[in-house]
Amino acid sequence: MRTFPELHGKTVIITGAASGIGKAMSKILMASGATLYALDMNAAGLRDLADELTGPGQIHPMTLNVADLEAYRVVIREILQRAGSIDYLFNNAGVTLLGLAEQIPFERWRWLSDINLMGVIHGIELVYPLMIEQGRGHIVNTASVAGGTGYATSAAYTASKAAVLELSRSLRSEAKAYGVKVTVMCPGYVDSSIFSQERIVGADREVVINDLPVKMMSPDVAAAGLLNGVLRSNSGLVVYPLSSKILWTLSQWFPSALTPLHRRLIRVFHAEKN
Repeated sequence: MRTFPELHGKTVIITGAASGIGKAMSKILMASGATLYALDMNAAGLRDLADELTGPGQIHPMTLNVADLEAYRVVIREILQRAGSIDYLFNNAGVTLLGLAEQIPFERWRWLSDINLMGVIHGIELVYPLMIEQGRGHIVNTASVAGGTGYATSAAYTASKAAVLELSRSLRSEAKAYGVKVTVMCPGYVDSSIFSQERIVGADREVVINDLPVKMMSPDVAAAGLLNGVLRSNSGLVVYPLSSKILWTLSQWFPSALTPLHRRLIRVFHAEKN
């Protein structure tokens, strides 16, 4: 497992720590010697995470729904009492929802936005002022390559991640004056529970997965590549892996080049619908 010596002894908060990229990143953070505050609404998953992690770091699992601002406030207060300061905040908690826009109930749009967007805003609301006072800190927000390419059949998810992307870019410009860094991570497709059947409306999971425009990567591969980008790049934007960078570039300069990919995704859901 790759480790990052610069994280040794750092106080790190990561949301969505019990599964997917969050879990894989927690392993690296722990192995790198960080003091890790692992937040997730899945209490059982956090217990499993704590049992699995090894390394010179320390882990403090804390159950939290990031959509609940007041509960989040209590958790941050407790972390400050223990640690005194916060070096990194990884706003990573997120959910997905795939399907044709007309098939997604309003309640599901709201549920997704409360976690993917408001969860990030809550983290910034509570931690950013503390980092300004410290004169240092690094906020890392998880968006998605979908947020920059506008993948079809994921309107709710894409909208939330596009918002996180632009929020991060705007905040980065402001935060520089205070010595605070802001980075946004845009991973491609990751093979995790975020793509469970219950998150796909109107189509079979296996059919959808087989028709994705790029191959899925494991959470471990994604976490290592993304974290390396966060710590080594000064651009404030980390798109990973290479296939996603290519799609990203095409979407910015030659958006019509992605039309066949969008049509392919749409066809899957229309076929299942009929």
